[in-house]
Amino acid sequence: MAVYRIADLNIEIKNKYAYTDVFCEKYKVDFSGTPDITAYAHEEDMDKERKSLSEMKEGYLESLSVYRDISRKILDFGGFILHASIIEKDGVGYAFSAKSGTGKTTHSRLWLEKYPDAKIINGDKPLVRIKDDAVYAYGTPWCGKEGYNVNEKVPLKALCFLERAEQNSVSALSKEEAVRRIFSQLVIPESPLLLNKMLDLIEIFIEKVPACLLLCNMDLDAAQTAYEFMSELR
Repeated sequence: MAVYRIADLNIEIKNKYAYTDVFCEKYKVDFSGTPDITAYAHEEDMDKERKSLSEMKEGYLESLSVYRDISRKILDFGGFILHASIIEKDGVGYAFSAKSGTGKTTHSRLWLEKYPDAKIINGDKPLVRIKDDAVYAYGTPWCGKEGYNVNEKVPLKALCFLERAEQNSVSALSKEEAVRRIFSQLVIPESPLLLNKMLDLIEIFIEKVPACLLLCNMDLDAAQTAYEFMSELR
């Protein structure tokens, strides 16, 4: 067992396999008090992961199950997992979310190429917290196969949904459309009580973070189109 500093919280992880120790190493802290969250892999979560990822080793499946447990418990701290890539530029964060295979990682790399001062905070599954009347996105070890993550937080300025197109264009989304799209990018809890907590958080999130839709190709102009529009959102 060890304690990790993730999303401004001290999270104790009770794991059986060494994979999680190595996976989370750079988030590890010396901490002797009472942790904010104690997380472990529930057997029912392990069973779900085995069914969908039968070829993966138990240590990897345990790490995913631990993150599911964190996703439930962090709701009490105003937090949730968002399936998105978080890019930091000019001291603020931009979230990009899309269906698998759309090109979220490729688009993030375009930002790194176009804007040398940009960096990826998390490439796939950041934690988001509503804290001190603001919305923050956090790097976590759970970040996609490319491994893009830093143990930092950034105030989230905008959320962008990606769809592939031949020409680049971007438009603002209504709050209703943003809510509809965001729910396919969340880890939805099965408990009605926890679901209600998540719904309350998403309502606040949508009020505070403007959303847009980017129709994009994989040219550098896609990053410029997104940045010029999103950086002006209020």
